[in-house]
Amino acid sequence: MRLPLVAIVGRPNVGKSTLLNALTRRRVSIEAPKPGTTVDRVTAVVERGDIVFEAMDTAGIVDEPDSEVMAQAQAQVSIALEHADAVLFVVDLRDGLTPADSKIAERLRRGKVPVVVVANKCDSEKTVGQEADFFRFGFGQPVITSALTRRGLDDLAQVVQEKIPPDRRAGAVPDPGLKIAIIGRRNTGKSTMLNKFAGETRVVVSPIAGTTRDSIDVRMEIDGKKFTIIDTAGLRRKRNQDAMDHFGRVRTERALRRCEVVFFLVDASESVSVVDKKIAQVIVDAGKPVVLVLNKWDLAQKAGRQPDEYQEYYDEVLPGLAFAPIVCASGKSGFNLRELLKLAADLNEQSGFRVPTSFLNRLVEDAQTWHTPARRGKLPKIYFAKQTKVHPPEFVLVVNNVDGFTGEYMRYIENRLRENLPLAEVPIRVLFEAKRRKGNS
Repeated sequence: MRLPLVAIVGRPNVGKSTLLNALTRRRVSIEAPKPGTTVDRVTAVVERGDIVFEAMDTAGIVDEPDSEVMAQAQAQVSIALEHADAVLFVVDLRDGLTPADSKIAERLRRGKVPVVVVANKCDSEKTVGQEADFFRFGFGQPVITSALTRRGLDDLAQVVQEKIPPDRRAGAVPDPGLKIAIIGRRNTGKSTMLNKFAGETRVVVSPIAGTTRDSIDVRMEIDGKKFTIIDTAGLRRKRNQDAMDHFGRVRTERALRRCEVVFFLVDASESVSVVDKKIAQVIVDAGKPVVLVLNKWDLAQKAGRQPDEYQEYYDEVLPGLAFAPIVCASGKSGFNLRELLKLAADLNEQSGFRVPTSFLNRLVEDAQTWHTPARRGKLPKIYFAKQTKVHPPEFVLVVNNVDGFTGEYMRYIENRLRENLPLAEVPIRVLFEAKRRKGNS
């Protein structure tokens, strides 16, 4: 059973995103004074004591959207209200009751979902008592909060719990399943692919680059297996970034740390860009299993491209990802998306593989017999090998002299391990460690 869903709505700049971040105790949604910063439905699990629910930040409600993106954002608000078990109607206590608030209240009264008025921005004692005006909305006692100072949040969570129908209340956070981050530069089709996975318009899709600003989590179950797909902001060169780009980049980096597998989307109809290469290096440094997804394959096919044309090209331009499987896909049509999920599960299993120590040492001994490191002073010698980590697999070779082993020899060992272990498609790390002398701690 899914968690109860609580939609956070209100006019622009009343502190909805700050409230979500305060409730979850982490920076989930981008906070900025610029109206229209939030355009998608951003969700996160709230745990306050034994109270658990999923909160959803939404775009500020406006009468007349000034762009296609904002029009789609308003549609996202409607979808959120349609699926919500309860609504947090956020108002700015300092501004008092405004005509825009009244219009939103009228809209909410037409619905059948319980509403809690959140009188936010009670950042000082001077504003206490000003919430009386909001009684006229007809939703009962407003809850006074300050998302900025964390005031009233436990009281708010308790009121939310009372508003949620008893049969929809949850006692524990569900298993998120395999966490997959969709990462790539701007306009490679990340949001379109996420929406296809989710089976609904979950995030705003637009030809305008940079539409997605937050990292968006969507939980789903396919063929009995659970997944959390994380859509991230499209990245571009740092010299062209504005404040929103900076926030989006930070969240993308956080998503990369949180996930277990990466779908690295590139546009199959275009050449690899400088930004693509930089993203590839970030993924390599993170050590996460990755699928190189040639998205927009339908466009590449129209141009007469064939799948076997790509392997050599990507090995050349993205050498750090030579181990990564390549999959042709289309987020628009859904082509190969189920296969992507199956591959992600397989890569996660590979990344968790642990090698028996005796077998590992036989492999390393054979590798050293076939190819001895070039001698530079003292004869390089490997005493023994051990696996110290999984996700990604990490191997430490204890040697007599670390400086005697070059990066080239490290890659040779890495390749031999890939050839002889079920780790051909995932990143692995090989480290050299000097043998400790007796008496040294």
